[in-house]
Amino acid sequence: MIERAVYSLWTSPMDEQTVGFNTEKAFIECFTLSLHFSKKWFKEVHLVTDLKGKKLVKKYGLKFDSINTDLETVMKGVHKQHWSLGKIYACKIQDKPFIHLDNDVILFKPLPESFLESETGFQNIENEHQEKFYTFLLNHAEKNYKTKPVWFEADNYKAYNCGIIAFNKLDILEEWWNEALKYVQFLNDLNYEYNYNVPCLIYEQFAVYHLCRHYGYNVDLLSFYGTPEQRNLSFLPSDLTAKLGYTHLIAGCKRRPDVELRVRKRLEKELNKIY
Repeated sequence: MIERAVYSLWTSPMDEQTVGFNTEKAFIECFTLSLHFSKKWFKEVHLVTDLKGKKLVKKYGLKFDSINTDLETVMKGVHKQHWSLGKIYACKIQDKPFIHLDNDVILFKPLPESFLESETGFQNIENEHQEKFYTFLLNHAEKNYKTKPVWFEADNYKAYNCGIIAFNKLDILEEWWNEALKYVQFLNDLNYEYNYNVPCLIYEQFAVYHLCRHYGYNVDLLSFYGTPEQRNLSFLPSDLTAKLGYTHLIAGCKRRPDVELRVRKRLEKELNKIY
């Protein structure tokens, strides 16, 4: 069963929209709360980051069992829009079963043992309201990506939300990383114009779905956003959060003042002071 939790932090996009938070303070408060709970449920917690990231977490007193700064060199020269590439690298260097958590994922309860014992697991399958984010990118790849792998089904936009990633079976991680690099190079060769379309959705969420499918992995999922109301929210509503035991402050909801306040209040409750 998984006993290791891993976070990744590439700081280059932190002053851009892609980081998701309004301020460094809001980011640290959320990260601190996430880390606080992860330390309750896992025997070891590690961070893969760059030199600025290491300095940042030390500045605020966030403690990890190890801090790896490989992203200082691995991400050198990479466009900021590829903000999830460092996450895939953090996964591929693991040598034992692990769970990777985004720093805006908060586990209020321990995850189910069945999930932590599965070959691999993810937060949920992306549902139909996400299709618009994939359509342009997949059409673009179908037209231009001549060396795409055999499992790249451009007519099937299915993908996993990778806010929570669990791997007991590590076989595909190197291939996932290499395919991500190939896709990034493909975009570079085309002088791709980065805009509201987020290319990391393809080599992160789409690629890992189809890799797991291609190699016959048994995949466990934590949740689906089952109702139309839930699909239209950018974070799990409180009743569903209570039932599932976690929340993921995805997309722009992290910039909402009421969400920032809720994080701060919970942090005060847990640690009796604001970090």
